[in-house]
Amino acid sequence: MQRTLLALSLALPLLATPALAQPPAKGVTHNFVDPVFTGTVFCDTFEEVHAIATADEPVEVFKAFFTKPNAQNEPTCAALMTTAVVLDVRPLGVMERDDKRFNAWAVQARIGNFTGFALYLEARADIVV
Repeated sequence: MQRTLLALSLALPLLATPALAQPPAKGVTHNFVDPVFTGTVFCDTFEEVHAIATADEPVEVFKAFFTKPNAQNEPTCAALMTTAVVLDVRPLGVMERDDKRFNAWAVQARIGNFTGFALYLEARADIVV
């Protein structure tokens, strides 16, 4: 029995384990800080944030949205360092960039009169065996 417990205690840390971090809760005011981009990616729509998070080259997709003007002649997506009120949170899965993996969520947020979607990322603590 002790030998089995010892073997399990040595083997368990070698298994891949996701980070336990979570996105901000609905209704809170959150200070957005991003581990990948210079600022947190904010876009006009959920679909744009989803396209960035699921792309093979997320920076290239972001750049394309940044140079595409919306109806107000502003970038469709931009990287911001801001505080916003969280309205909704939707899981996007795992985003990969530069051989790193991140848990990704689309966070609908309000900054003043603007309501859009932020790409919220948390680094994963995967251990590959």
